[in-house]
Amino acid sequence: MNDDEVARVVTGTLHGLAGLRVRVEVDLARGLPGFSMVGLASAAVRESRERVGAALRHAGFSWPERRITVSLAPADLRKDGAAMDLAIATGLLLASGQLARPPDGVLRRTLIVGELGLDGALRPARGALALGLDAPSMGADRLLVPAAQARELDCIPGLRRVTLSHLRELAEALRRLPDAPACGGTAPPAPSPAQDSPFGQVRGQAKAKRALAIAAAGGHHVLMIGPPGCGKTMLAHCLPGLLPALQSEQRLERLRIQSCAGLAVDPVAAALPPLRAPHHSVSVAGLIGGGRPVRPGEVTLAHHGVLLLDEAAELGAEKLDLLREPLTRGEIRLSRLGETVRFPARFQLLAATNPCPCGYLGSATRPCRCLPSEIARYQRRLSGPLRDRIDLWVEMDREPAGKLWDNADGDDGLRARIHKARELALARGGALNAQLAPERLQELCRLGPAVRRQAEQWADLKGLSLRALHSALRVARTIADLEGRAAVGTDELSEALAYRRT
Repeated sequence: MNDDEVARVVTGTLHGLAGLRVRVEVDLARGLPGFSMVGLASAAVRESRERVGAALRHAGFSWPERRITVSLAPADLRKDGAAMDLAIATGLLLASGQLARPPDGVLRRTLIVGELGLDGALRPARGALALGLDAPSMGADRLLVPAAQARELDCIPGLRRVTLSHLRELAEALRRLPDAPACGGTAPPAPSPAQDSPFGQVRGQAKAKRALAIAAAGGHHVLMIGPPGCGKTMLAHCLPGLLPALQSEQRLERLRIQSCAGLAVDPVAAALPPLRAPHHSVSVAGLIGGGRPVRPGEVTLAHHGVLLLDEAAELGAEKLDLLREPLTRGEIRLSRLGETVRFPARFQLLAATNPCPCGYLGSATRPCRCLPSEIARYQRRLSGPLRDRIDLWVEMDREPAGKLWDNADGDDGLRARIHKARELALARGGALNAQLAPERLQELCRLGPAVRRQAEQWADLKGLSLRALHSALRVARTIADLEGRAAVGTDELSEALAYRRT
């Protein structure tokens, strides 16, 4: 066997949201024709034999009639996905001499990523953008990828790339690798500010609108409770419109998450905070992540945005309690098959629920028909620890029919005030108010003796836990920022405590 019968190329696989280097080694030996693959490959990778074989035939190449061994190194790392198809095909063609080899060192610095169709066409590969972002840490400075993914890779600065749309273009693509052009590295354009009122379609519900403005200014979690038809869902969809566009690093992080989740990667839409609204029948893996291979769930897809849980009580206590870790830490850690995967999950929780099974407990429009035991069982689905992590509780009821003819509320600079309050919080404490550490609350709130006494009296009267009291102080700090006040006074604290529920 001579060295020309062995080819080595580089590709990548995903571990959570991170890209890891995989070396594909292809060996052609004398003997009966056969094919074997080693290196902890998943079913999707092992099936590449059939896709690559058909693609080679349709692209005008031949399948080597030799004993073929494909090794995916490191051998103890699990590999998944069809993104290795192009790398395996390239290795086969180089080892069999059907393609000329690029200059020494070029292949070692090139990640080859792409899924092959049976006709030889290149399809977008899940995780290509994440692999491109991590290419420098994998010792690569260029990518060979499907042409359909060229646009999404333009936002990675300094990365060189060569694209192709069909396997028959591979020879030309390899010739262009040494002089591959660099991506522009331009950030997705920020959207122009919206001119219409964020609450333009909502009539009445002044308290809920105020709570959403506070939530947007401080990054607080909100629970809206009210009967069907009172406007909870409509109001919830207004919250993302109050938030500012994402910064460059946040946009790249959102694009990475979309890429690893197999979603359409849109650099323009990535400038806006995401809104994820899973149905209450969502599975545990769909909500927090999981599966095999491990993929991000809704809490991660809502990173830097809003997670809307409509009919939250219908999810059940088990699923709702799984949100406690990401609400506190801003991330979720999953242990599967002897490995731990970390996914970011810094989102705003916006939950909406009925007060009871029939939905009309406390409503002025219709009497409740539920038994006390049914009401208690229904409300217990939101456990005490989860309740403590929700900063703003808003009780709603249906507005009178006459409100339908009222004029829509004007913006009155609401977005500008919210954005300014967020900038103040970031400049003062390095984080939004909802994320302030407890030990810094008194310093940043500038509480006077009278305000401290009021906080203690309310905590004792309403039986608030320390976490709930800290939550109220964070909300009070946000209210003060919205009103342009340097210190938290009794008015701000009273309003914040009015949103607490024991």
